[in-house]
Amino acid sequence: MASPSDLNPFANMGGGLGGSIGTYGSIALIITLAVVILGGIAFLIYWRSTSKQYWIKIHVFRLIGNIPTRVAIYSAREVAFGMAGDKLWKVAPSGMMKMFKAIKWLPVGKIQTAPKEFWYYIREDGEWINFSMEDLNEIQKKAGVRFVQEDMRLQRLATERLLEQRLMKKSFWEQWGSTVMLITLFLVMAICMVIMFYQFGKLLDEFTSVSGVQLETSKILYKTFGDNYINSAINGTGGSGLIPA
Repeated sequence: MASPSDLNPFANMGGGLGGSIGTYGSIALIITLAVVILGGIAFLIYWRSTSKQYWIKIHVFRLIGNIPTRVAIYSAREVAFGMAGDKLWKVAPSGMMKMFKAIKWLPVGKIQTAPKEFWYYIREDGEWINFSMEDLNEIQKKAGVRFVQEDMRLQRLATERLLEQRLMKKSFWEQWGSTVMLITLFLVMAICMVIMFYQFGKLLDEFTSVSGVQLETSKILYKTFGDNYINSAINGTGGSGLIPA
């Protein structure tokens, strides 16, 4: 079993030139790994603290092709200067470059478009203007624009239908499940009706055959006993078998 002294890289420093070179290499490797690990931890801590400082999101718009277009999204942080409590915004690129590069210094924005978000428009002279979206309903009312809700509703329905047909693909059962169930129900009912009528026809045939046998039996009995009973009644001998009171 190795003793603690065997694990010590400084234990063999006096054991010759070869041992000294190996020991120095081990020490250098350990120092290098320690420096790399500590540097990585320090960089992560610095990156996290810097990211927390750049909590402001700057959306930049400018005119491109006669259309106001968003051209970039930057990050910014507040920087105090002077003794009167004045502040400026230091605007930097989003990402790792925010720690090394500043794009622009701006006064503190006043118009907020979303939580921690500010919009700026670059004018023709290059100045950044803090702005927000206007109320389109109010602007169109002032311009005398008439709203056509029916056309918008029809367009929305048509768009929804196209999305359902092209993008929102349904499975076979979701699309044709009700139709399959309805056809199955009709088939089962039709088969049941056929079976019922078939069995009813067989029952009628059996009933007809039984009725014919009963009719033939009645005829035979009538021919056998009916004539004798009628002749006895005519001749007055029909009551000979009776015992007088």
